[in-house]
Parts: sequence; C-alpha cells; structure tokens
Amino acid sequence: MFATGDRRVEQPPARAPVAFGVVKGCEEAVNGEVILDVQFPTERVYAFASQCLHYRDWLHEQRL
Repeated sequence: MFATGDRRVEQPPARAPVAFGVVKGCEEAVNGEVILDVQFPTERVYAFASQCLHYRDWLHEQRL
C-alpha cells in the first residue's frame, strides 16, 4: 500500500526511461482501486496504485 511521501517508480513500456516520483496523496476510487497523486520531476499526475511499484521493490528487482 502506498502512503503520502512514498517514492514510487512508473512502470514504462519496454526500453522507455524509468520515471521516479513522490506520492503527494492517495484516495480510494469508487471501484475500490487506489488512485495516487504523484509528483514527478517534470509533472504531477494521477496513477492507479496497481500500476505502480515502490522504489524499494524496484531496487530489489534490479538487484541494486
């Protein structure tokens, strides 16, 4: 589960650059999905939590 202040990684299409952002807020949508308000270096966007990955999990997957 994400919380305000968490760092997250956008899962881009293959070969696209990875984008890192900070969760500014989150709320549950009508369908039960959690929507995140995320600040990236170049923009602020809304994303579904199910399409996001915690930064620490991404580091683990990359073996960093």
